[in-house]
Amino acid sequence: MTSGTLRRWVLSLRAYSFTASVMPAALAAALSLSLAQVSLPALSRPLITLVWWPFPVYVFAALLFHAGTNVLNDYYDYRNGVDTEDNGDSTHVLTRGMVSPAFMLWSGRVYFVLGVLIGSTIGLVRGPAYVVLGILGATGAYFYTNARFSFKYVALGDVVVFLLMGPALVAMGVWGVAGVVPASIVPHTLPVAFLVTAILHGNNLRDRDSDRTAGVRTLANSMSDAAARWFFAALVTLPYLMLLLMVHGAALPPITLLTLASAPIAFRLAQAVFDRGADLSRLPLSCAALHLVFSAVYAATIAFAAL
Repeated sequence: MTSGTLRRWVLSLRAYSFTASVMPAALAAALSLSLAQVSLPALSRPLITLVWWPFPVYVFAALLFHAGTNVLNDYYDYRNGVDTEDNGDSTHVLTRGMVSPAFMLWSGRVYFVLGVLIGSTIGLVRGPAYVVLGILGATGAYFYTNARFSFKYVALGDVVVFLLMGPALVAMGVWGVAGVVPASIVPHTLPVAFLVTAILHGNNLRDRDSDRTAGVRTLANSMSDAAARWFFAALVTLPYLMLLLMVHGAALPPITLLTLASAPIAFRLAQAVFDRGADLSRLPLSCAALHLVFSAVYAATIAFAAL
């Protein structure tokens, strides 16, 4: 494989977005430690023995599903005229003629098949229910953008991303490592879920008019312009409110308040969307950076408190 071919392959993956899968996985590891050490009052349980070999398998499978979703999304957006040569996005390898549509279609499908095969090995220790629910999650990701039905094109993309890259992804990681998934972990996943949804909604807010022209109905262009902007502001500020409430209710240790250090970034992004003259071209990238910073500190402080 030449360096040029390797570069085109990496670009086709949109690997820069993989932190959106890695950070929920990091949170799953932190919450698993909390379950074993019984250091989070809301997660109090008898001592649990953690099994760590499923964790890298789970992360690798999650990245394969993420890659498959990215690649198939680019393929179907290109085929349906959502992404065009006039788009100007340097990551759109199809509109730039860097790879063929057939390569994107088949490689995207291969990533999903590999993700299912690799992820299913965790069923050896967690049982067939783990495999079945993992396949259901993969199916949801597969139909994010597809030929027969696309969640993205019927204003359900935000909902799918919120569920799959928030509670579902974290729960599968905790289940793989700890063998149990207490319902009490769900509130701990929501701050990260809000922020990953903000990345998508920020992208759709930026592309609101072009998506409508292409016949794509997203949540951003289904709302009024003002409502879409307020919804974005809520997505980037609610994680901090939830953090404060959980610390106040002793569901999180006080050290997690260090996560508030990223709040100024969130507030600047919230303010930016209400400036009608602001350039929103980098809004998704800025949201991804916020998601990374918040999630890294959030997971690290939960893990530290459990040690």
